[in-house]
Amino acid sequence: MENSEALFESNSGILSTLMSELNKEVSVFVEGSESMLMMKEVKNEDEAYDLYNEYAFSKGFGIRVGKGRKRQNSEFYTMKRFLCSCEGVKDEKRKRTRSYARLDTRTGCTAFVQFSIGKDGVWTVVNHNMIHNHAMVPLNKRHLIRSQRKVSKEALYFMCTLKASGVKVSDTLRVLRKEVGGSPLVGFTASDAYNALSRAKANKLEGHDCHQLIKYFAQRNSSEEGFYYDFELSEEEGLLSFFWRDGRMKRDYDYFGDLLVFDTTYRTNKYDMICAPFVGMNHHSNNVMFGMGFVINEKTESFNWLF
Repeated sequence: MENSEALFESNSGILSTLMSELNKEVSVFVEGSESMLMMKEVKNEDEAYDLYNEYAFSKGFGIRVGKGRKRQNSEFYTMKRFLCSCEGVKDEKRKRTRSYARLDTRTGCTAFVQFSIGKDGVWTVVNHNMIHNHAMVPLNKRHLIRSQRKVSKEALYFMCTLKASGVKVSDTLRVLRKEVGGSPLVGFTASDAYNALSRAKANKLEGHDCHQLIKYFAQRNSSEEGFYYDFELSEEEGLLSFFWRDGRMKRDYDYFGDLLVFDTTYRTNKYDMICAPFVGMNHHSNNVMFGMGFVINEKTESFNWLF
């Protein structure tokens, strides 16, 4: 069981490496002699995406959303494209310096499907380029294609429930694999599961509680001398981490800051965040608080913004 789990965890990396090796040998792949999608009609963008995604799975490639064209002074599309996931090349000018090398799977592929959207809201396939400049993913690896992976609401609820009951995520994934009959039928990888759980945790902090907290901090900052706070938001504007200290904490740190303990042992219940106090010791050998923080997890990047 442990060996099969380790193999599943590394499958995504194996898929990318396999594609790179195959691309060295195969330069052109044509989906077929004629399009199976031309003049197909769907009702909206989600159905259009699903139509091309299901077709792409049968051929062995992933897809992503391309550019569209909207009517003048309107939010409604007149044209929309969906592309092969290997379309284009990465912009080296915007490339960030990383401590590790991320494998680039884009090959400049030109395959796409184009929909025309009428005034009645019907999406019709009017153009379909079926030529790829890379190899297709083998059948036994197609469940690892990014556009095919999705954590369903039912699976997320199941994982959240077991996690709240003290069950490890890795154990929950083993249960899911056994219930559905193997890793290919789960529909997502372990990294997808952890990401979905992190987003669900961050979403708990959106809305009323989050706004009330920041409003409370802002009021204290304007009325109290020495009060300080900071917070970090996710790309979806969810609250990930926050920190505060008041004037007394600052004075204690000025006097006794030569000893500081940063502890992340405690975890709250409602939001499942980690309580991270900054604690020291005064001249009476009593604990004093220098500051208080809450973070979404114990990964290094969760603390970079603070320091």
